[in-house]
Amino acid sequence: MNLNATRQGAMPLSLHPVPEQKNTISDFNGLIEYRQLAGLTVQDKEIKAIIFRSNIRESLFRHIQFSNFTLNRCYLENIVFENCDMRNVCFSHSVITKPIILRRCQVAGMRLMSMHRRMFVFEECTGVGQMLIA
Repeated sequence: MNLNATRQGAMPLSLHPVPEQKNTISDFNGLIEYRQLAGLTVQDKEIKAIIFRSNIRESLFRHIQFSNFTLNRCYLENIVFENCDMRNVCFSHSVITKPIILRRCQVAGMRLMSMHRRMFVFEECTGVGQMLIA
């Protein structure tokens, strides 16, 4: 177990299948706490959600307009964002096992709170120099 993950409040993914794994976007509005979300493919939606102390793995977000999206104290693995507007997205105190890939995204205004920029791969993104890092 990653002790840093435990200290930061994020718990590693279980190796056993979890019956609560959701594959629909309808769960991405409002407050989402203590959930295991795996294998998501989300596209052409507007998302307004706060995800708190949840595990997200092997997920693809494509053509998303984020009204407000906060990932706080989450455990993140194999996440890809393609052609997304990331201006209203905040990554805060989360554990990332593999870098998050952002392809052709608008990232000006994206916030990284206690997160390392090197855990994000920017491929053909605009506004990389205008992110807020604290």
